[in-house]
Amino acid sequence: MISIPPRTATDAYFAERDGSRRLDIVFDIDLGELVEGHHVVARGLELSEAGGLLHYEFVPGVRDEEADSKGSFFWYWMLSAEDDLGTDYAGHNNGGFDRKGVRAVHGSRQLGGVVPRSARRLSVSFEPAWGWTPPGPWCRRLDVALPDGPVTEVWRGRREAG
Repeated sequence: MISIPPRTATDAYFAERDGSRRLDIVFDIDLGELVEGHHVVARGLELSEAGGLLHYEFVPGVRDEEADSKGSFFWYWMLSAEDDLGTDYAGHNNGGFDRKGVRAVHGSRQLGGVVPRSARRLSVSFEPAWGWTPPGPWCRRLDVALPDGPVTEVWRGRREAG
């Protein structure tokens, strides 16, 4: 596990939107090294009528030159979602991330649909980047009690208390 930096990159992203968007459920969970050399730190969920988004940060930030040495999509970890209502969430894994930071960069990943207001549980599952095996434990699922948490973590591998 890493020392999770402050949510500076994610906060800056929302500040640039002048309050028109926000995290509806806030948490700061290190999902582990889902990408070689980078931890994915989940910062929270945005649950809008346009669709659900997981906001995260790569720690440390991804550098442009890494694509040259590791390949164009070395950073492409996977996400899937399901809820207690059986909503159909597309598994297209659309999203993006900023490449302007060093310590951490903000990114977002679409859940694949709108989370219904009547849902009471949302599970978001993760897989490391293709061809990458994390060297330590990693979070394979977050179970979110809706509408506002708490969030329960489910890990693959033994995680140290901390």
